[in-house]
Amino acid sequence: AAGFVAGFNDARENSSSAYAAVGTIGIVLMVIGAAYGSWKFFVNVDEVEVADNLWGSLVGFYAYALLFPAWWALNRLGQVPEPDDWVIFGTSGLAGVAVYLYRKWRHA
Repeated sequence: AAGFVAGFNDARENSSSAYAAVGTIGIVLMVIGAAYGSWKFFVNVDEVEVADNLWGSLVGFYAYALLFPAWWALNRLGQVPEPDDWVIFGTSGLAGVAVYLYRKWRHA
């Protein structure tokens, strides 16, 4: 999906609205597919797997909830550059995955 969006962004300036429509449909289908896949996964796993996922999700959320406002406030004080959305997104995701993998390793 990321490659499709990147290619779309490169071609967008010289293209028709059909590219935008195809890109939009692709993104919507990807989100629906991910939501459906997550639902199917969670209804078919045991409580230990659900707990591991919940811990990972919680830590990822906390990483985002703490990192973004702290970075924003430090930027307002002139201490750091403006918050980088992708760095915060990636850090949050990595934090969640790290906790998930730690719990899997600990219980193995």
